[in-house]
Amino acid sequence: MNKPNILVLLPFLVQGALSINVMRTMRARGFEIAIAYCDDASSVYKPDALEDFAADGCAINLINANLPQRPQMLLKEIDDRHIDLILQIGANDLYHQLPYIKERRPGVRLVDTLYNEFGHTVNHFLYENCYDGVIVESEYMRRFVQSSSLKPDPNVVVVNNGVDLEKFSRSKLRVADRLPVVGYIGRMSDEKNPLGFVSMAEALVARGLDVSFELYGAGNQSDAVRQRIAESEARSRIKYRGFIEHTPEALHNLDVLVVPSKFDGRPNIVMEANACGVPVIASPVGGVPEMIEEGRNGYLAFPGDTVRIAEHLSEWIEHPEVLQRLKESSLELAQKRFSREAMLDGYEQAFRNFVNQRERH
Repeated sequence: MNKPNILVLLPFLVQGALSINVMRTMRARGFEIAIAYCDDASSVYKPDALEDFAADGCAINLINANLPQRPQMLLKEIDDRHIDLILQIGANDLYHQLPYIKERRPGVRLVDTLYNEFGHTVNHFLYENCYDGVIVESEYMRRFVQSSSLKPDPNVVVVNNGVDLEKFSRSKLRVADRLPVVGYIGRMSDEKNPLGFVSMAEALVARGLDVSFELYGAGNQSDAVRQRIAESEARSRIKYRGFIEHTPEALHNLDVLVVPSKFDGRPNIVMEANACGVPVIASPVGGVPEMIEEGRNGYLAFPGDTVRIAEHLSEWIEHPEVLQRLKESSLELAQKRFSREAMLDGYEQAFRNFVNQRERH
């Protein structure tokens, strides 16, 4: 068939979210896409107004609809828009209503997306019989779904995410000829572990390392992070910069990025950092180990492993040319492995294949 009509289910709208960016590109490629969302998270995250979708009547606001109304509203949208594929992307309030929708529109393909082994996985497996497939970002998550599913052969498709390399490129790498700046960029939320980053910074300062630390981002732990830094003996060396509109601006201020996640999928920030020539020290969780080639674009270490992190930082302080080579190889790896176009092609092919599978049956 030609390009399928897609209904995307989101919990809320966040500016810069990968899911929304992918759907914008799919629209530019000729797909008919509508986005339904359930909650308002603007008090925590900067929202995406979806003005481009709304202008075409393709933004479906379910916030004020009570739970019993939502299935009927979605069924009407499915019929009116001739939807071929429903893509569930973490809309927690809708999981339990999807079997009802699938029973009444069995010809519509229903696909879930799982980025890590926590979050929405309980709901996924609770209702997995109504799904025709699931999209994941890593081989780690493919194995997780296959080993956890009650289906004999779950339909799991891996689409490795990527980034716009040109957006993050810089004319000149930050020269490693002075004391390193180590940073955190991401949501201020428990799973991303910004407080773990602060603890790591405190421990490294206590070890006598002459390094400065910067945090960028917003979220429900923003106030806790500010307070923790204000009360820290290392507060003169740790700066919380808050939300930043353009991630490259933050990355261009850093020499090293730390990703201290408690759990994660295949975080974009690793690829974005490498695309800026910034090596990454990341927790070995989820799909992260698939992204890091130790000694080439960074290292794997939990934030509590301050001995190992201190060893790397000490070497880079004493031998800045080592850090400079790591920056150069990080950029080279990003250019070879983290292309956004390859990711988008993967999503387009996955969407087509899911619908084509229906037609073959």
